[in-house]
Amino acid sequence: MRNGIQTLLWIAVVWLAVSFLSCRGGKMADALFRADSLNRQAYEVRYKDWRLSEKYSLEALETGKGYSSVKAEALNNLAFCAFIQMDFERADSLLDEVYDETTNELECLVADVGMMKICQRTAMNKEFYDYRNSALRRMNRISEDEDAMKDADILHRFNYACSEFSITSSVYYYYLQQEPQSLQAINEIDIHQELANDTAQLLYYYYMSGSGGMYEASTPEDVVVGEFDYLMDCLMLSHEQGYVYFEANASQAMAELLKNKSNYDLLLEKRQGMMRIVNRIDLPWDELVIAFAENALKLFKQYDDWYQVSGTYRTLASCYNELGDHETALKYLKEALGYVNLHHEKFYHCHDTLDRLKPYIPEATQSIELKWINAEGIMTVPEWIARFREQLSVTYSALGMKPQSDYNRNIYLDILDYTRQDKELESRYLALEKESDMLNMLLVLVMGVLIVFIALMVYLNHHWRIRNAHYVGRLKETLEISRLITASVPSDAEEIDDVVEAIMESVKNKLMSLVGASDMRIIPLEEGTKVVDPEENEFLLKDSRGEVIGIWKVELPLDIKKEDRALLEVIVPYLSWTMENGLAMILLGDERRRLEKEQYVHEQHLVENKRQNLIKKACLFLVQGITPYIDRVVNEVHKLTSFNYLSQHKIKEGKYQYIGELIERINEYNDILALWIKMRQGSLSLNIENFALNPLFEVLQKGRRNFDLKMQTFSVEPTDVWVKADKALTLFMINTLMENARKYTQQGGSIQVYAREEESYVEISVQDNGSGLSKEDVELILHEKVYDSGEIGIRTSSDVENLQKNKGGGFGLMNCKGIIEKYRKTNELFRVCSFQIESKLGEGSRFYFRLPKGIRRMMGMLLFFVSILFTGCSHGNMTADNDSLDSILVDSIMNDSLLMEANRLANRVYESNLDGKYSDALSFADSTLACLNAHFLKHADIVAPLLQLIGEGSSAELEWYASRFDTDYYTLLDVRNEAAVAYLALGELDAYRYNNQAYTSLYKQISVDDSLEDYCNRMKLSSINKMIAIILCIALLVALLVGYYLLYLRYRLNYRFGLEQVLEINRKALGVPVTQQEDSRFYIRSLVQVLAKEMNELISLDVLGIAVTMEGKTELDFVFSSEDEAEEEMRLEMYRAFETKNIDWNAEKKLWCLPLCVDVVGESRCVGVMGLRCAFLSGKEDDRLMLELVTGYVANLVYNDIELVAQKYRDIEAAQDESRRVLREENQLHVQNMVLDNCLSTIKHETIYYPNRIKQIIERLRGMEDVHEERKQVETMSELVTYYKDVFTILSSCASRQLEEITFRRGVVDARELADAAHRYFKRVTRKIAIPLELDIQTEPVSMVGDMVQLKFLLENLINEALTYKLAGRLELHMFKEGNFVRVNFIDRRQEYTQEELNQLFYPHLSRMKHQGEGVLTGTEYLVCKQIIREHDEFAGRRGCRINACPASGGGFMVWFTIPAR
Repeated sequence: MRNGIQTLLWIAVVWLAVSFLSCRGGKMADALFRADSLNRQAYEVRYKDWRLSEKYSLEALETGKGYSSVKAEALNNLAFCAFIQMDFERADSLLDEVYDETTNELECLVADVGMMKICQRTAMNKEFYDYRNSALRRMNRISEDEDAMKDADILHRFNYACSEFSITSSVYYYYLQQEPQSLQAINEIDIHQELANDTAQLLYYYYMSGSGGMYEASTPEDVVVGEFDYLMDCLMLSHEQGYVYFEANASQAMAELLKNKSNYDLLLEKRQGMMRIVNRIDLPWDELVIAFAENALKLFKQYDDWYQVSGTYRTLASCYNELGDHETALKYLKEALGYVNLHHEKFYHCHDTLDRLKPYIPEATQSIELKWINAEGIMTVPEWIARFREQLSVTYSALGMKPQSDYNRNIYLDILDYTRQDKELESRYLALEKESDMLNMLLVLVMGVLIVFIALMVYLNHHWRIRNAHYVGRLKETLEISRLITASVPSDAEEIDDVVEAIMESVKNKLMSLVGASDMRIIPLEEGTKVVDPEENEFLLKDSRGEVIGIWKVELPLDIKKEDRALLEVIVPYLSWTMENGLAMILLGDERRRLEKEQYVHEQHLVENKRQNLIKKACLFLVQGITPYIDRVVNEVHKLTSFNYLSQHKIKEGKYQYIGELIERINEYNDILALWIKMRQGSLSLNIENFALNPLFEVLQKGRRNFDLKMQTFSVEPTDVWVKADKALTLFMINTLMENARKYTQQGGSIQVYAREEESYVEISVQDNGSGLSKEDVELILHEKVYDSGEIGIRTSSDVENLQKNKGGGFGLMNCKGIIEKYRKTNELFRVCSFQIESKLGEGSRFYFRLPKGIRRMMGMLLFFVSILFTGCSHGNMTADNDSLDSILVDSIMNDSLLMEANRLANRVYESNLDGKYSDALSFADSTLACLNAHFLKHADIVAPLLQLIGEGSSAELEWYASRFDTDYYTLLDVRNEAAVAYLALGELDAYRYNNQAYTSLYKQISVDDSLEDYCNRMKLSSINKMIAIILCIALLVALLVGYYLLYLRYRLNYRFGLEQVLEINRKALGVPVTQQEDSRFYIRSLVQVLAKEMNELISLDVLGIAVTMEGKTELDFVFSSEDEAEEEMRLEMYRAFETKNIDWNAEKKLWCLPLCVDVVGESRCVGVMGLRCAFLSGKEDDRLMLELVTGYVANLVYNDIELVAQKYRDIEAAQDESRRVLREENQLHVQNMVLDNCLSTIKHETIYYPNRIKQIIERLRGMEDVHEERKQVETMSELVTYYKDVFTILSSCASRQLEEITFRRGVVDARELADAAHRYFKRVTRKIAIPLELDIQTEPVSMVGDMVQLKFLLENLINEALTYKLAGRLELHMFKEGNFVRVNFIDRRQEYTQEELNQLFYPHLSRMKHQGEGVLTGTEYLVCKQIIREHDEFAGRRGCRINACPASGGGFMVWFTIPAR
C-alpha cells in the first residue's frame, strides 16, 4: 500500500515538472515570435512613419532579450531611425552594439551597410571604404552558405542588404562625380529577384534611377523621358502603398526635373497621358513645378525628416530662381539654413548664438561650416551645406548683391576641397611616413653593426687564404683547361673530326705543359667498336650510356706523379662530354637542314596556291558581276507579264530589244568566264601522296565536344590503312560528312566513322542512325549537279521545322562529289574513286567514298637515332615576359607656348573679375579655352570634343581627363571657376550652371588619388618588412657568430680529398641526362639536385641554387634545391653577382655566388650564376678554387644545354612549327582552290545553256504576230529566267562561301625589297626578248602593311601585261609615301591611251583576252591586280586602298595603286 502511494507521488511530481518546463518553453517561443513580428513591422513602416518604426524596434529589443540575432535586427532598425533623425552618433553607437551583440553575418552585413550610409552622409571617405570592403567579404561568405539561402526570411533579409549596399555605393560614387562606378553599382541590382517582394527597396531603386543621374540612354531627351518614367512609377506606387518618404522624394525630384522648361515641353510631347495624370487641374508650368515642391515639403514635414525638409526648401529656392522670383528664393534658403542650425543645436547642445550659420557674415575670415567640420565630435553633413551655399551664391548674384554671392561661393568651394576623396588618406600617409623614418634609422643602425662584424671577419680570414700556393696554381690551371675543353664544342661541326680538331687546337699545348706530356691525340671510334683493356697512357672516352666513343692517348713521362695522373682523370669527363655533345650537334644540324629544305618546298607550294587563289577570286568576282544583269532580265520579263505590255507594240519591242542586249552582255561575261576557266584547267593540281588514314581520324576526335553538347554518341574506329590521295581534301570530305551527320541526327543518336580496306581501294564511311533519306532524295543528291537542298528530306520528315532550321546550302555534298570527279579525271589509278549513299527511312544513312590504296613507308630514321642517342634536350619555347607597359607620353607643360599663353590669359580672367569687368573676364576666358583647344588639336589624335564656354551636358575636359590627355588642368579649373563667377555676376544662370558643373566635376576627378590608398598600404607593408628585416639581421648576426666557429672545421679537408670530390662531382654532373623536355628548367632542376647532394661532401650546404637566362628572357630564372629556404635575399645576391660577373663571397649571409662564365669566340660570356648558402664558410683559398672548378663545369654544361643544344632543338622546333604552319596554310588554300575550281566549273557548265535559250526565244518573239503563241513564249521565257536565276544564285553562293576563310597574311613589306623582287622578275622574263626594254625603279625608304606574296604577284601581273606588247622603250616603277599610304606608280612610256580607254582596263572585256599558248591567257592581269588591291583594302588594316590608271606626264600611261603605310 505504501509503495503504491509513493509511486503515485512520483508520477505527480514528474507531471508537474514537465508542465512547468513546457509552459516555460512555450513562453520563450512566443517571445521569439513576437520579437520577429515586431522587427518585421518596424521594417515595413520605416519609410511610412519612422517614429512608429522606432516604437516597434524598441519593443522588439525588449522582447527579444536572450536572442542575439533578433536583438541585432532591432538595433539595426533603431540605427536607421537615428540616421533619419540625423543623430549620427547614436546611429553609430547602435551599429557598434550590433557587432558586439551577435556573430550573425547577415545582421553584421546590414550594420556594415548602415555604417556606409553614415560615412557617405558625413564625408568620411576612408571609413566608407573600410566598411564597404567588410560588407563585400560578408556577402561572399553568406552567398556561399547554400543551406541558409534556402530560408525565405534569410533570403529576403539578404536581398535587402545587397540592394541597400548597391544603392548606398551608387550614391557615394555619384557625389564623387565617378559616374561609371555609380552606374555599375545601381545596375548590380536585380529588381526581379532582390526587390521582387520588397516594395520599399523597389521604390528606393525607382527613385534613385529617376533622380540620381543614374539612367543611361543614347540621347539627353531619352534620359529625361526615362527618368520621368521611373519617377512616375515611384510616385504612383508610393502614394498607393502609403510610403510618405518616397512620395515626397518623388515629388521633389519631379520638381527638379520639370523646373527646366525644355524638359516640361519634351514630356508634354512624349508623355502626354502621364502629364495629364500628374497635372489633373491643368496648372501652368510654373505653378505645377511649385506645386510639386510644396507637396514634397508638406510630406517631408509630415514624415519629420529635417535633412529632406531643408533639401526641399533648397529645391523651392531653385525653382523660384528659375521663375525670376529671387526674393522668395532667398527666404526659402534662409529656412534651409535654419534647419542646419536646428540640427546643430539639438545634437551638439550649442548655446552660443554666434555659432550659427548665416546667409552672410561681413568681413568673416573663416566660415562657421569649416569650424564645425574640423571640430572633434561634430558630425555634420558637408554636402548638405554645400548645396545651400551654392544656391545662395546664385540667388544673391541675381539680386545684385556681389559680396554676399562671393561669400557663399567661397564657402561652397572650401567645402568642395574638404570633401575630396583623398583627404582622410593624407593623414594616414603622414603617420605612416613618420613610422617609416624611425624604422629606417633603426635598420641603418642594425646594418651598421652587421657591416662592422663582416669587416672583422674579412680581416681575420685574410691570413688563412695565403697557403699552399703551389697546388693552388695547379688548380687554377686545371680550371682554365677544363673551361676551354667544354667551350670548344663547335656548333657548326659537320663531322666528328671537326670536333676533335677543335678540342686539340684549344687545349693541347696547355695539357701537355700541365703534366709534362710529349704528345697527345684523340681517336674517335665508330659505334659498336669493341675496345680491349686500354694501356696505361690511354683514357677511354664514354658517352652518357657508358659506350666508348673515343680514346685519349697521352705520351706521359715515366716518373709521372699521382697528383698529375689525378688531374688527367679530372679532365677525362670533360673530353667525353665534349665528344658526345659534338656528335649531337652534328646530328641536330643535319636534321635542321633537312627541315629547312622541306619548309622551302612547302613555301613554294604555298606561294603558287596563293596566286591560284587570287585568280579564282578574281574569276568569282567576274561571276558576281553577272548577277545584276540576270536581275534586270527577271525584272523586264516580270514587267512584260504583269503590266500587259504585250498588247503595246512599241513598249513590247523595246523590252525585247533591252532583254536581248542584257543577254548579249551576260553571254560576253560567260564567254570570258569559259575562256578563263578553260585556260586555267590543269593549273590546279592535286597534292597526291601516300599517307596513313589514322592520323586524320585522330584529328576528328578533337571535335567530340560538339557531339557531346547534343548528347550524341560519336565513335571513330582506329585503322592502319593507307590511302593515295590529297590529304587536305580527304580531311575536308570526312569533316563535311561528319558535320552533316551531326546536324541531321536526332538528340541521343550515334555517329560512327570508319574505314574498310578492299583489294584495290579503301572505303571511308560516316554512318548515323538518324531519320534517313528517301530513294528520291538519294537520287537527287547523287545524280543532279545542282539541286535545291532545302527540299531534301522535307517530304519524309516528322519534324519539318527543326529540319529546316538545321538546313545548310547543300554545298558540302556538291563539293565532295566535285572532288571525287576531279580524282577520277586524274589517271587510271583513280577510276576506283566514287561517292555513294546508302539510306533507309527511319533507320539512318551511310555516306561513303572510295580512294585508292596507299603504300606504307618508314620515316624519321634520323630522328629515331637521335632519340636513342639522347633522351633529348630540355629546350622548350621560352616565351619572353612581354610585360605590357602602359606608358603615357607627357609633354613638358612649361615649354609649350600654347599652355603658357593659356596660363597668362587665365590670370587676366581673374584680374578682370577682381576689377568687376565681367564681360572682359568672359572674353579672356573664351581666349583661354581657344588656346587649350589649339593645344588639344596639336597633340591629340582626334579633333573632338573641344572646350566651350557655354554648352549643355558633360564638358569636354572630362573626356580629355578620362582619356589621359596631357594638358594644364589646373589652369582649366581656374578659368571654369572664374567664368562661373562672371556669369553669376551677369545673371546668366544657365551659363553659370554649365561652368560651375564643369568646375565641380573636373575638380573632383583631379582630386581623386587612386594611388594614395594603395601607397599607404604599401608603406604599411614596408614598415612590417623593415621590422622583419631588422629581426632577420639580428638573427643573422647571431648565426654568423656560431657559423664563424664552424667554418674552421672545413680546414681539415686536404688537397687530395678535394680533387677526388671534384672528380666525383664532375662525373655525376656530366652524367645528368640532357633530356628533351618542353622546359629547360627540367635539366637545370636535375643538375641542381645532383650537385646539392654531391657537393655536401666538399662543402656543407643548406641551399644550392642555379639561376640562368633562359632563351627569350632577359631576367634570371632561379632553381633551388630547397624552395622553402630560397629566400629573396639569396636571389638578390645572385643577381648582383650575375650583373657584376664577379665572384661574391658574402660571409655575413653565408652566401657564395659564382657567375657561370664561358669563353665564346674569344669573349667571356656569363650565362647564369650558382649560389650556395652554406652552414659555414671556408677561409681556405683551395676550397674556393675547388668550387670554381665545379662552377666551370656547371657553366659549360648550362651553356651547352641552354645556348647550344637547346638552341639547336629550338631551331629544329621552330623549323618544324614554321613548316607545319606553311603546310597548314598550303592545305587550306589548296582545299579552297579546289572547291572554288569545282564551283566555277559547275557554273560554267550548268548556266551557259540558259542565256542562249532565252536569246532564241527573244529572236522568235520579235517577228511573232500570233498573240496567243507570243504570250505562251513569254511565259516560257519567264519560267526559264526564274530557274536560271535560282540555279545561278545557288552556285555563286556556294563559291562565295569559300571566301569566308581569310587567306591574307598581313606583314610589314619593305618597298626596296618589293622593288628588288620586281626587278629580278623583270630580268628573268625579258631574257629571251630581243627588243630593247628597260625597267627604271625609283624607291623611297618606306614600308607598307600587306601580303608580300600578293604584292609580288601584282607587280608580276603588271609586268606581264606590259610584255604582251612587243615594243621597245622604258617601263618605270616608282614607290613613295603619300599621306598614310605608300603609292606605287607603274608607268609604260611606250603607249598612249585616253582616259576613257584606261577606265576600262579593270573591267572584263572579251576583246582583251588572248590565248598565248597552253594554259596561258593574257588580258586578265588587271582583273587579278584589282582583286589583290580589294584584298588589301579589306584585310591590311586601313581602308582606302585603290588602283587606277591615267595618262602619264611626259608620255605613256600610268597604273597606280596605294597600300597602307607602316
